[in-house]
Amino acid sequence: MKKLLALTLALAMSLSLAACGNGDKSSTPAGGSNPPAASNPSGSNAGGESMKITLITMDQMDVHWVKLEKAARAKVEELQASGVNIEYNWLAPEKKDNAQQIQMIETATNDGSDVIIISVNDSTACNDALQAALDKGIKLIYVDATASLEPSATFATDNYAAGAQAGEAMKGYLADAGLTEGVIGIVSAQAGVQSCIDRVDGFISAFEGTSFTMGEVQYSDGDAVKAQELTNALVQDGIIGVYGANDGATNGAANAVKEANSNGANILCVGFDNSSSNRAHVRDGEMLAFMAQNPNVMGEKAIEAAVELMQGKTLSETQVDTGVSVVTKDNVDQFED
Repeated sequence: MKKLLALTLALAMSLSLAACGNGDKSSTPAGGSNPPAASNPSGSNAGGESMKITLITMDQMDVHWVKLEKAARAKVEELQASGVNIEYNWLAPEKKDNAQQIQMIETATNDGSDVIIISVNDSTACNDALQAALDKGIKLIYVDATASLEPSATFATDNYAAGAQAGEAMKGYLADAGLTEGVIGIVSAQAGVQSCIDRVDGFISAFEGTSFTMGEVQYSDGDAVKAQELTNALVQDGIIGVYGANDGATNGAANAVKEANSNGANILCVGFDNSSSNRAHVRDGEMLAFMAQNPNVMGEKAIEAAVELMQGKTLSETQVDTGVSVVTKDNVDQFED
């Protein structure tokens, strides 16, 4: 009788344990391990194999980079909504700084990025960090400004051609003013930034064979206040025109020209990059034209290419000129954000 009672109790305990085990099994996938938690700062974590994309820009203050990042993020969200599993991050120094940008490349590399999309401050300064990323199998895509290492794709303005367009525009304005000689000032962003080097070289090329003289390039670090101070000094030296090679340089140069022309000077100004301040300068007349890039195209196409690379597809285009438009008082309203 005691043996029968013990057998009955053992059977009851066995059934109870089996019931508990079945309850756990209903929430555990085959293989016996729980699925890993997903991390996605951009929101959606749709199905499919996860990919991590990091965008690194020159800085976070220039409206050009803000527009590029906004377009990139919008494209990420669009792809996520269609079922692509993307983790996306944007890294950028507050102001242009090679050391900080190198650190951000290293961060993206160590954080397991699959693709780094970058606009480099300097064509060679970041090479060691980028090579380390390539050695780990990370894909490299350039937007706007390139390093000397070979990428999977580049989406950028042909800055030399765009600079030449700016130079031709300035030549036209000089001719309209009856000027055939004189010194033209040049205000750029930062020495070593390849995109600005190309814009300056292209601008200068438009004046080959003329009697105009190009002043020594002034570097403003893309800061409008510094650019204005530099241009004020150029005005004192007797320039007849000034060219700004990026948004901050252009804005500062135009501010200086506005002040000088209000005091009786007649200095001509052309520049680069579409921003609310530069549009205002064109409307007010102190700047005659600026070259508008297409940062939204750069951002969108770079994200599309990154996803295609991670999906094992062959890119149809690897060197894409995203183009510029010459913005004047006649068409400036078409370039509102």
